Amino acid sequence: MLEGNLEPIEQRKVLKLMKTMAYETAIQAIKEKIKTGEWKAGDRLPTVQQLAVELSLGISTVREALRILENQRIVSIEHGRGMYLRNDPLLLEDPTTTLEQLGNISLVSLLEARLLIEPELASLCAKHATDSQIQQLRYLADQMVVQMQKGGDFFETDMAFHQLIAEGSNNPVLIRMMSMIAPISVEARKQTNTIPNMRTKASNYHILIAIAIEERHAEQAKLLMEAHIREMLRMFIQ
Repeated sequence: MLEGNLEPIEQRKVLKLMKTMAYETAIQAIKEKIKTGEWKAGDRLPTVQQLAVELSLGISTVREALRILENQRIVSIEHGRGMYLRNDPLLLEDPTTTLEQLGNISLVSLLEARLLIEPELASLCAKHATDSQIQQLRYLADQMVVQMQKGGDFFETDMAFHQLIAEGSNNPVLIRMMSMIAPISVEARKQTNTIPNMRTKASNYHILIAIAIEERHAEQAKLLMEAHIREMLRMFIQ
């Protein structure tokens, strides 16, 4: 049952956004395994259940991602036999947008990159986001608090929150940059969620950022996002 103050139509928009973000994250993570050679042509893939655990995503989300990849002729799903990487997987992405050339990316490097991009995104979002986007953003922040208090996983909500800020910036270049780092953000969030009290701090920051954006305080939104990321970065560079 949905909680919060959104109208039913807005709730559906948020759920659609979260679902889209989740399976796009799964698709990118799977493609990254192919690009790095972890999965090779003809290999049998882990089960849907195993992938869901590995990617920290729901089974239905992973199943939807695999269905899309099958339509793209990247994987083959053979009922009763399993899933396989096709012998002739297509080029997955424009070579200029792959992360493969960057090698092994550390969590510190990712957080430093986010520190350069996301505070500006928050500022732009406060200036340019539509009223509907702002309402959805506040809903996601509230949902994250509820999920944390119940001891549940708020990974998908977290990803949707940051992606919505990017979309609210109304800057297609920065939106594209955020989508490029989405695959490695999956593993990064697994690590940051293990930091003591980080889940509580993150949910609190999300509420404050959402309020600043709602009130159109661009500089405050920027500073709060910067503080949020620096708090995580500080734990890894002590």
